[in-house]
Amino acid sequence: MGLDHHILKRLAFVRYLYETAVSQSYAPAPLKCASVLTMHDAVELFLQLSCEQLNVGAKQPPFMEYWDLLNPQLNPNELAQKESMRRLNRARVALKHHGTFPSDLDIEAFRASATSFFQDNTPLVFGVVFEDVSLVEYVNPEASRLLLTEAQADIATGDIHSALGKIAIAYEEMIRDYEDRKRDRHRRSPFYFGRDLAFHGTVFMGLGHGTSSNERRFAEFVDRVKESIETMQGAIKTIALGIDYRKYSKFKRLTPALVRTMDGQWHVQRFASEADNLLSAEGARFCIAFVVESALALAEFDYSTLDDA
Repeated sequence: MGLDHHILKRLAFVRYLYETAVSQSYAPAPLKCASVLTMHDAVELFLQLSCEQLNVGAKQPPFMEYWDLLNPQLNPNELAQKESMRRLNRARVALKHHGTFPSDLDIEAFRASATSFFQDNTPLVFGVVFEDVSLVEYVNPEASRLLLTEAQADIATGDIHSALGKIAIAYEEMIRDYEDRKRDRHRRSPFYFGRDLAFHGTVFMGLGHGTSSNERRFAEFVDRVKESIETMQGAIKTIALGIDYRKYSKFKRLTPALVRTMDGQWHVQRFASEADNLLSAEGARFCIAFVVESALALAEFDYSTLDDA
């Protein structure tokens, strides 16, 4: 992108705040009113970062003075959405200082104007398209971050199957990295909820080849028990890690199942027919956003047992 890495990460955080505000704006009333505060924070942080990028401004100027500070540096262009941001600022003051809730129509208008604000002004100030500002910068480890970057390129070329496979692997690598750094000296994980049953199905155990109905029913029972235990293990670990399980359920529905072989390599299994019907660039972007959100959730409380040794 040609931007300083420090600026890029802060711009990515602006986008995170914006997307959080958009999500809040669809919540039921009165919870959706919080979107006005988050939206305003995103815009104000963008303006502060713009001053830093263009090397202008004073320490914490009043909100509406940013246009006067920045426009001379952008001449003959100007920052867009000044009057709509004035309305947003008034709504923020009314809500925060007077407890006046904005109407549903106001919130819809603020969401639209904030979207236009970032889409119009990000290329003007930073020379990049707002949609290209990647929150992937906040994902660790590096292997996961690189996979997500490759997935974004796949989405741009329309290869959604490849993108979703890489996103699925990126998520698993992120979880494994986080869990591995929490293991004790005996390599025990606090997020261990039972042994991996990947190779304990009827195929690997040689069951289900008999001709009697009892043998077939027993094989079916084994596979169902294995599936139930694996589902519960995944759900418990997800919740224990502080990850939104409802979003995780959608993520798992969109991404392919994975198998990790003894050599440590991940292999993407075929998509289910139901998932094939759901494949889209929008779904893939949701999956990337979920991995980023999960990375931020893990970063809220991160530690390494090596630090305690």
